[in-house]
Amino acid sequence: LFENSKKASSRFLFKKNKKPSDIYHSIDTIIKSKNNIAVTQNSRDFFHSVKELNDHEFKELMVHLKKDRDIDLNAIKSATLAYDNENTEDNYINLQKSTISERKILFRKLNSFGESTIHLVKLRERIIKNASINQDYRKIDNDLKMLFIDWFNRGFLVLKPIDWNTPASILEKIIKYESVHQINSWKELRDRIDSADRRCYAFFHPAMGNEPLIFVEVALTRDIPNNINQILNTERKSNRINTLNKAIFYSISNCQRGLDGISFGNYLIKDVVKFIQSELPAIKEFFTLSPVPDFMKWMKSKNNDLYKKINNHPNVETLTNTEKLLNNLVREYLLTSDRSDKRPNDPVTRFHVGNGASMHQINFLADTSKNAIKYSSSFMVNYKYDTNNIKDNQKKYAIDNKVPHKKNI
Repeated sequence: LFENSKKASSRFLFKKNKKPSDIYHSIDTIIKSKNNIAVTQNSRDFFHSVKELNDHEFKELMVHLKKDRDIDLNAIKSATLAYDNENTEDNYINLQKSTISERKILFRKLNSFGESTIHLVKLRERIIKNASINQDYRKIDNDLKMLFIDWFNRGFLVLKPIDWNTPASILEKIIKYESVHQINSWKELRDRIDSADRRCYAFFHPAMGNEPLIFVEVALTRDIPNNINQILNTERKSNRINTLNKAIFYSISNCQRGLDGISFGNYLIKDVVKFIQSELPAIKEFFTLSPVPDFMKWMKSKNNDLYKKINNHPNVETLTNTEKLLNNLVREYLLTSDRSDKRPNDPVTRFHVGNGASMHQINFLADTSKNAIKYSSSFMVNYKYDTNNIKDNQKKYAIDNKVPHKKNI
């Protein structure tokens, strides 16, 4: 699917010199046409035209899709009345059809050639970037999101190890999409994917070619790390693989902004655990070393003086002088919810606990980089994935929203 696939460059797929106004003709033809060849050609023209639109023209297109390609309320009312009067299979099918907007018909038909899924994902990425308080594109975004939930379900995802034999085009994307701990060189990348004690795994989708959807980086260790430098240090002593018994998930990066809201991470971690267990039976325990990305933002509303102090002097000395206060605040932030739904304040906690993990350890001065101090005040958390307790943890969390954690954490 990946190494041997050869995709035609997108510049050969489209007619040149298409005017932005032609996009509306393409939309009309795509929606109404029953000719697959015409749909495919007009779909290519549509994507080419979208690429050429400036921000103002793109906004006009969004307004058109939002208002002029909406569901037909009269058709829904008529179909609902017919189904209410006579509960038949035909009336049920007609009712279902009536709730599908022309937008959704357009998006389905646009997915008509080899690279069209990639173009649709990029289209949603642009929609998300251009949305604002004054430009509400939620109808359009939701139609695409609902289609992607079906198209990108677990059955279509392919788990693939990333190593030094992976094509360079994919490795470049791993460097580009790494969102937690920046990869600054090919040497750093090689250390993370080509060392005896390091692994990397990614999900791919057949319709997305060589574009990874999400990837996770894993460190194999003997001890639970309490500092990110213990993992990222490229000068560390090499360990014999048969002496290692823990796997540490230390970076999970979503690669496609256009797939925001489509959950891959929970499947990825569970599948990687199974993969590692089959490949390396000596690995018995699974932990994360995770950031606390919204802690400083939360602190601003709780203790603005401390927030300003750290923000104005983001260094180890400032943190050390306020360690006791910070430890109390971070425990409150992580374990006591201020949200209306009573779920954890921290998005990373919600993700891991929702997947069945428990909070194992809170680490001070775990990441003293400038960004980590700015967002996390240097804290990182170890979450534990105990394969014997994952289901029970998920059930308990679903019932009471409480964060399972080690005693006296």
